[in-house]
Amino acid sequence: MIAIIFAKNSQRLQNKHNMEICGEKMIDRISRTLSETGRFCNIILFTKNFSLKSNFAVTEEDNTNGILFDSILYCLEKYHEFLAIGGDMPYIDKKSIENILDNYKGNSVAYKSGNFYQPLFAIYSMDVEQPMLKSRKDGNGSIRKFMYEYSMLYIEGDQERLKSINTEEDLIDARKNLRCP
Repeated sequence: MIAIIFAKNSQRLQNKHNMEICGEKMIDRISRTLSETGRFCNIILFTKNFSLKSNFAVTEEDNTNGILFDSILYCLEKYHEFLAIGGDMPYIDKKSIENILDNYKGNSVAYKSGNFYQPLFAIYSMDVEQPMLKSRKDGNGSIRKFMYEYSMLYIEGDQERLKSINTEEDLIDARKNLRCP
């Protein structure tokens, strides 16, 4: 299995993927955590910001039109199966990663907390390719809407582990709440 880290440019918190948390860049923290599981043959940083680099991932330029749905669909068509993770999710830990991998049985699966699907902590596989293509052709631009309409398989996840960094306050909270070695 491969892992793909999706790191789009942020309007609210510029350059957030390079910001430091626990003594390392956020993007390195996420890719290192993926690497330390030992369960991925490749880790890809998929981004429109080609200057963004990680010590634990290979950078691939995202040439899609800019919405997450198209980026995920492109990666699905190219790689057929992958763990998608947000490049702004520094709370993710090895236990959460191993939990979703252990619950993957060949069909796409996502973390869900309450009634909230997390499209950027999900495993996508070929079972959703044709339904995604049809949904996109029908004008759907929301991957989360697709997940609900498709009734994508899910596992209950810890919402705290799925937090994203979108504002300066989120970054301050992460630096305070994460237990740094």
